[in-house]
Amino acid sequence: MQHLLSMILFLPLLVAFTMGLLRVSIETLRMATFGSSLIVLLFAVVVAFYFHLDGGMQFVHNSPWISHYGINYSIGIDALSLLLLLLIALIMPLIFLAIWEEQRKGYFYNLLLLQTGVSGVVMAQDLILFYLFWESMLLPIFIMIGAYGYGMRHFNAMKIIIMTVLGSMSMLLAIIYLGYTHYATVGFWSFGLSDLTQLAFDSKTSILLAGAFLLAFAIKIPLFGFHTWMAPAYSSAPTAIVVVLSAIMAKLGVYGLYRFGFTLFEVPLGFYTPYVILLCLIGIVFYSIHAIMQRNLKRIFAFSSGAHLSLITLGLFMTNIYAWSGGMYLLATHAIASAGIFLMIGMLGRRTQDIQIAHLGGIASIAPRFAFFFAFFALAITGVPGTGGFVAELLIIIGAFKYHFWVGVVAATTMLGAILFIFWTLQRTLFGTTQEATKHFGDLSAIEIGILTPLVIILLVTGIFPSLLLDFLDASLSANLEAFKGGVK
Repeated sequence: MQHLLSMILFLPLLVAFTMGLLRVSIETLRMATFGSSLIVLLFAVVVAFYFHLDGGMQFVHNSPWISHYGINYSIGIDALSLLLLLLIALIMPLIFLAIWEEQRKGYFYNLLLLQTGVSGVVMAQDLILFYLFWESMLLPIFIMIGAYGYGMRHFNAMKIIIMTVLGSMSMLLAIIYLGYTHYATVGFWSFGLSDLTQLAFDSKTSILLAGAFLLAFAIKIPLFGFHTWMAPAYSSAPTAIVVVLSAIMAKLGVYGLYRFGFTLFEVPLGFYTPYVILLCLIGIVFYSIHAIMQRNLKRIFAFSSGAHLSLITLGLFMTNIYAWSGGMYLLATHAIASAGIFLMIGMLGRRTQDIQIAHLGGIASIAPRFAFFFAFFALAITGVPGTGGFVAELLIIIGAFKYHFWVGVVAATTMLGAILFIFWTLQRTLFGTTQEATKHFGDLSAIEIGILTPLVIILLVTGIFPSLLLDFLDASLSANLEAFKGGVK
């Protein structure tokens, strides 16, 4: 299984370099990228089949890399890592199908490189290795927005890379300090997560180190105050990158906090907890209000993602099993719902060349299948009963009330805010009078329905049978929560 993880990780990279060296045609490149993504999905399912729900890290592979400085090729997965790996493996072939008619080879090469980057983030158990994958997933996004984006694409591409690199550099300095401290304390270098958890620092140093990691993850999520790159990047990015930004990359910010923040810095994170919770609560309200004010579909759902990611982060910092279970449940279900809605916005944009709400309308009367799927994903994002988002948000809200009554009250406004702007969006987009841009609107093709149907099924299954996913996560979350509370004590 250890070698299978490495194959999942490096197959997309190998395909990208091989196709580039051979200078293949666009048709061959399409087949190779889609085929490799299906193989990765198959490998991920095999790994899931052999995974044991005992709450521990499994399939760990550790090989020396830069031995003199204790940097190793160290990978492994627990339940949450596997869940994210499965999501990545599922979403990527759907993206490749959605852009099948794309004629620019750079789309496919960059997405292959991006798949390796995001997969590496959820597997890495060495902090230098984690940092390399963390940075490598940013370069394809920068290229795709700058080369294939819309509007002020060059400015927005520079904005996202400057902000994220700023956070990443703070994290790199903290990682190097941790490795050096291990050398000074134990006598040899190590950047392994299991080794670094044994280190002890004075309160001031530990608070600064935790803040360096927190800055990197807060920008990537993004939390309120670190969000200024979000809406411009979403509006300028091509569809494939918007899906990755919302469904995958933003979730990795939360994953980074869970995996490294709450493992390395149990006590100092308590110092930041009131401030992070305040930012999350402000973000829930702020993003919901701004979503209502937008007139561009991408920006509407960008701010919607911000609100839900604030809710997920809130659940993580409340550190009770209800909030953690709900947060990780929402991490998965929101990834599926946001992938679906942004894929559909891409389909809508190809048909109308316009995603301004004022120029849309009347779609339901001439394209009922499109209207059904669009409404389903939009309502799934709000957490409508019967979908996974409802179960997840309900658990977080229960955890929020357990933490503090007024925190629970504000957390509950996420559902209300989402319902307001989603119904306003559906009314203006799908119903009403047909506009010039939508009078010849074509309904979904069989291939497009095939792309969207797996996402619908997953959202329904996770909503109707929540115990399937909750039982999958329970042992790992419970063990990590107990370890975290033990570290705090």
